[in-house]
Amino acid sequence: MLFIQILPLKNNMLISRNWLQSYFKTELPSAEKIAETLMMHSFELEGIQSINNDHIIDIDVLPNRAHDCLSYQGVAREYSVLTGNKIISNRYHDNDSLLFNENSVTIKIDEPKKCYRYIARIISNIVVEDSPLWLKERVESIGQKSINNIVDATNYVMFDTGNPMHAFDADKVVGKITVRNATESETLTILGGREVELSIDDLVIADDEGVLAIAGIKGGIKAKVTENTKNIIIEVANFNPTTTRSTSRRIKILTDSSKRFENQISSEIAPTAMESISRLISKIANAESIGRVTDIYPKKEEKHIINVHHEYINRLLGTSLQISDVEHILLKMNYQYHREDSDYAIHIPAKRLDLRIPVDIIEEIGRIYGYYNIPSKSLDEFVFEPKINQGTYIENRLKTIFIDKGLSEIKNYNFVKKGEIHLSNPLASDKSALRKNLFKEMLIALEKNSNNFDFFGVDQIAIFEIGRVYNKKHESDVCCIAIINKNKQANKKYGTERNQLESLIIKINKEFNITLKTHYEGTSVSFNIEECYQKEGSYKNLFTNASYENSSIFHTVSAFPYSRRDISFWAPEGTLENSLISIINTVNTNYLKKIFMFDRFEKEERVSYGFSLIFQSNIKTLTDEDIGDDMLLIENKLSKNNFEIR
Repeated sequence: MLFIQILPLKNNMLISRNWLQSYFKTELPSAEKIAETLMMHSFELEGIQSINNDHIIDIDVLPNRAHDCLSYQGVAREYSVLTGNKIISNRYHDNDSLLFNENSVTIKIDEPKKCYRYIARIISNIVVEDSPLWLKERVESIGQKSINNIVDATNYVMFDTGNPMHAFDADKVVGKITVRNATESETLTILGGREVELSIDDLVIADDEGVLAIAGIKGGIKAKVTENTKNIIIEVANFNPTTTRSTSRRIKILTDSSKRFENQISSEIAPTAMESISRLISKIANAESIGRVTDIYPKKEEKHIINVHHEYINRLLGTSLQISDVEHILLKMNYQYHREDSDYAIHIPAKRLDLRIPVDIIEEIGRIYGYYNIPSKSLDEFVFEPKINQGTYIENRLKTIFIDKGLSEIKNYNFVKKGEIHLSNPLASDKSALRKNLFKEMLIALEKNSNNFDFFGVDQIAIFEIGRVYNKKHESDVCCIAIINKNKQANKKYGTERNQLESLIIKINKEFNITLKTHYEGTSVSFNIEECYQKEGSYKNLFTNASYENSSIFHTVSAFPYSRRDISFWAPEGTLENSLISIINTVNTNYLKKIFMFDRFEKEERVSYGFSLIFQSNIKTLTDEDIGDDMLLIENKLSKNNFEIR
């Protein structure tokens, strides 16, 4: 199987010090001090930049915190916990003279698995104009372009709360709003003028006439807010992260909105975000009134409680925290909890999607406490007694037997073209299922290797594989052995392939005191290694028969074909094979890779030797001229040493 290391993706977040200051009454320290606090406990720091009268802190938020910390509220909460600085509540509630009306939006969700929650309301008789200076400075400080007061407000509240939102011109929306899949060959001209061809798997926001926006990614021009807009519909929703990412990558449109949905957010943020954007737009756009909220929430998020024992916290962190210490940290994080003796039942806030099991909350406690406060300990204090894993022991014991008998181990893909279990998202068309046995790939490997008898300088290929196979009922670990001889002489030397395989099975049966159920196919045999589990033992003397003397030096096999040339010559009686090979190896050839003796006979106080010479390049396919040049050098060397070329 091919293993690919996937590094965690980072999400860039620009933090304006002035914007962050709006969350706190007390004066914050310098941007450098803020960055240091966040870096020591929470995020990676990319740098700090001075812009006008502000400082921008560039942080990387890893995916486990992207759902709550790709927002100023999340970062402000984090900073508050770390420093004890109290956050200002109800920051948007300085406009309490709002007028409400009974206008509402009719919403229908056809795809509840793709749209977790959808909230909308109408804001009436607004004035679309340039944003006030403070708002323009805020959005521009983090690299956003100021458009108008409505668009800037939706961007501001998205970055502030972490919940993306969109504004439609209400007078351009016909009938109800439907959250549905796009239809075949449906298109949308998005903001900016590009026409996008939609797939039936793409989730869209539509009215009775057609598509208004690609859900969670980009709005269309049909209901675009302009300077003539008087009434708007505000959308605050939560969309499935997988489908959002799939559509975003397919149409090659990545936005700040799609980035947040891809990392998943809590549906519980939406009402707060709707209240915030409603109050902000009412204030800066001189709205006459706002309508009733329509909130469609098909399946509410479950509340999570994590139960953890105090001793387990200390054992995992390597600390000696008192109950009062843990409670102090939980109160700093503003987590509700119940404690009975040394057991905590901690209520997890909806926004913290990364906290689901005890080790999650323990890591959180350690992070807030400060890992630098945890004393280091020498490993000499710990006594580790390794336990024997039965499956690993059996595999290693089998490998030792096979290697001792001259077999080589191979590893094939678990993914194949046909099988009983199919993948929903295959890596390739020829890897769409899980293998149900090892035979097919084993025999293919046997054939490929047997084409290189001359290169390897052997007259037998013997290989084995230990791997997992899959069928509809269960998975099992299987061993497969395959042997092929080069010719009849090899059959005489080793015995037939079938006899050799049967001999190996007999040895395994004797080793593990069992009778294996075997299955033969061609020149290979397989058996279920779980049958060997009756054997008990240890790792003691497992590799005592292994010899590491004269070990080969491994290197990359060339992708270019090799060529073989034979050379025969007379040598004086008593000349040894090894000395001849040494002489040939001293020749400064360009492409000689290996030397094998294939013939030797004595006549009239002379010895005739025949050697096979293997030539290969790592960078090209060799020509006859390339090989001829090397052969000429070798013949000249042998002639100078008084060997007669035949």
